[in-house]
Amino acid sequence: MTSSYTLAHLSDPHLTSLHGVHARQLMNKRLLGYLSWRSRRRNEHRREVLDALTDDLKAQRPDHVAVTGDLTHVGLPSEYRAVGEWLTGFGTPAAITVIPGNHDSYVAEPWSETGSLWEAYLASDGSGRWAQSSFPSVRRRDAVALVGVNTAVPSAPLFATGRVGLDQRRRLGDVLQALGREGVFRIVLIHHSPVPGADRWRKRLTDAAPVMATLEAAGAELVLHGHGHRAAWREVSTSAGTLPVVSVPSASAASERHERAAAYNLYRISRAVDGWQLAVRTRRYDARSGAVIEMRPREVRLRRDHGKPLAGAVP
Repeated sequence: MTSSYTLAHLSDPHLTSLHGVHARQLMNKRLLGYLSWRSRRRNEHRREVLDALTDDLKAQRPDHVAVTGDLTHVGLPSEYRAVGEWLTGFGTPAAITVIPGNHDSYVAEPWSETGSLWEAYLASDGSGRWAQSSFPSVRRRDAVALVGVNTAVPSAPLFATGRVGLDQRRRLGDVLQALGREGVFRIVLIHHSPVPGADRWRKRLTDAAPVMATLEAAGAELVLHGHGHRAAWREVSTSAGTLPVVSVPSASAASERHERAAAYNLYRISRAVDGWQLAVRTRRYDARSGAVIEMRPREVRLRRDHGKPLAGAVP
């Protein structure tokens, strides 16, 4: 690979407006989502915040961008079209990888009217036609492999759960093992946290335990997710060492709370003599000044011992 590779990660932009939605489109779970938007979310998720954050991101010139779900509010086909226009203005499918979130699958809708509109941003390299059942996606960029997992399934009213499912879990394990044998840096992109207990019961990944068991057995170097609308860094002990599981807040959140203010992370990945070096920078929107500011960076070394990846913070 080149001397280093930089990935930007943002999540949960909730970027579309529900102005002009017809009542007939809300005769299901979407009604609750619409009422939530009217009463609260339209003030929490602000387009000017998202625009400031993405303008700053572009100025950082990362090699690639990952967006881990919840690009819409209630998954309407009209929202999918609006998001498709936003993605086109943000960057090319070769430079941006997207996975869906639970808000993007609020209720069951034909793939042809929803996910297919972002197909070029969702699909594996050279995959041709893409479908919801095709996940996990795999995109190779230099010595980095981006593995996209789909947790977006319709859930009951007042629930925001997700599920990977047995078939996708098996494919995920096979993919990660094959990439591990190639010695690439494996980044798993997933909307819900795979850490059991990380989210409240009604918002959890329902099969988090078996998903984490798959990650433990197959191996990965980094897991990135959203969903919780807060910044978090967890280090999960696995049979191969420590696996960082990192989340970012909503990319449109107009919040003054440090862990919930709109932000994105930049990961600079480089090879080291004994494995990998990971430099992490956080760029956060400051609601008071309207500027995007740099937070304290983090350095992590991912070592390999007898073929097994071991992680440890660099002093």
